[in-house]
Amino acid sequence: MKKTILVMLAAAMAALSLQARTIDRGLGNPGAEYIPAGSWQFGLFGGYNNYNSNGINGTQGSTFLGIVNNITGQVNNFNVSASAAYFVARNMSVGARFTYGNTGVDVGSADLMTLLQLENKHVKMESFIGAVTYRAYLPLFNSKVFALFGEARLSGKIGYTKNYEQQERGKVGTYADVYSVSLGLYPGMSFFVTDNIAVEISLPLLEGGYEWNRQITGGEKKSNQSHGFVAFQPGILGLNLGITFNF
Repeated sequence: MKKTILVMLAAAMAALSLQARTIDRGLGNPGAEYIPAGSWQFGLFGGYNNYNSNGINGTQGSTFLGIVNNITGQVNNFNVSASAAYFVARNMSVGARFTYGNTGVDVGSADLMTLLQLENKHVKMESFIGAVTYRAYLPLFNSKVFALFGEARLSGKIGYTKNYEQQERGKVGTYADVYSVSLGLYPGMSFFVTDNIAVEISLPLLEGGYEWNRQITGGEKKSNQSHGFVAFQPGILGLNLGITFNF
């Protein structure tokens, strides 16, 4: 019975393939050459976000979605990357990427639906990431100027986090060393502004991996934590702008 079903499915697929028609949707040849094999590509990338919320003349701070109220403080996020890649085939490259990231969150006050109140909370995060990359370009309309791309990254990260309060005797809180390995997908678009220089925009889409850290609280208590993760995380806040040099 199973063999009969498999034979029927194979016959149906063969019949459909014989009747299939090639449809020209006017997008051109996706295999058109955007960057030739044997080329080198060097890039610089970065992203920056800053948010501030402060009450005016002693009034309360801002409100977020009507849930978090009386928000005062600021958030800063900064990252910069450098990359190098070699095109092993037309529109396809392998390379390396190095990234430095720094995030700071300073909360003066915040109320979560009057159930939870925060004040004098500070979080600092710093990281260094090294990655092996594979990238494939998809030129549209046979263009040698504009293309979409997808980049896969196998990354390793080392960094630290500090979560503390500012008291009279100084900073009191928890320090943690952080390590992780991950595999991620980063799509984007690229367009040449000169024969050798291109501007590109990319954002994180999907990432999974494993992270572990060692925590120290008050200079005495120690603990180890770890977790695996898979995250579908597209977002405008993760948008990165870069410039690449192609030779």
